[in-house]
Amino acid sequence: MIETGSMSERPRINPGDRIKAGKIDCVVAFVHPPYLVAFSGDAEMVFNPSKPTTHDVEWNGREWVFCKRPDYGDYAEDKSRYSFAVSILRAGPKRRD
Repeated sequence: MIETGSMSERPRINPGDRIKAGKIDCVVAFVHPPYLVAFSGDAEMVFNPSKPTTHDVEWNGREWVFCKRPDYGDYAEDKSRYSFAVSILRAGPKRRD
């Protein structure tokens, strides 16, 4: 799980990282370039292992939150560009022994 950093500094994330958007476990699929952040949020996530779904998230200064949009993106399961994130999501969190 990615550390949340300070109250205002956005944590660095990379594709394949596991984060929480609110209380929902997600996997980072794509990090948006700076010129798209105002429009699309900071990154695109895949969540819901039983029906993998995509949605954009943004850093609110304290935590990752889903961008306020009328829909929750798209289904990721049958789209090859999300296959790596779906695999990570379905594998579940890594255990620390």
